[in-house]
Amino acid sequence: MTFTTREVVEAVQELLESDGGLPASLEALKREYIREERLPEYAPVVVSNIPAEMQERAWGLKYPVVQVYAERIESRPAERLRRFSGRVRVVAEIRVSGDRLNGLTERLHYYVDAVRDVLEKNVGCVREGLYLLQEYDVQLEPVKKGGQNFLQTARIGCVVMVNRG
Repeated sequence: MTFTTREVVEAVQELLESDGGLPASLEALKREYIREERLPEYAPVVVSNIPAEMQERAWGLKYPVVQVYAERIESRPAERLRRFSGRVRVVAEIRVSGDRLNGLTERLHYYVDAVRDVLEKNVGCVREGLYLLQEYDVQLEPVKKGGQNFLQTARIGCVVMVNRG
């Protein structure tokens, strides 16, 4: 059987939500970023690719949040007799919001580094036939209006190789 797109996205979501995932990485990075004892709130990980403006109007979205979704699927039939062989680009989009500009970008960097840490620690086989590659890229967006007055977003794209017979 071939893979499902949902299966790939859920595999990345599980990495981020696992015990050694985002909560552990956030805690480990706390000393590097936070000058006070209060740990920034945990960012829930959801499977979704909906613009912030639409989510805020529809559900009153709370921040921070990490959205995980498949951005691109590339078939690269490198192995004979495989039903599918290729790459799936999965994006973890992090959004932080606040009523003040002070510290907003610093909080975004904190979450970006935590997601990067999880991805770097889990390179290799994540499920049968799914392999998280070492490559990823980060795009940091400028602050704009939204959320609790100000909103800033980062997108971390990673690649999952899929080989299914």
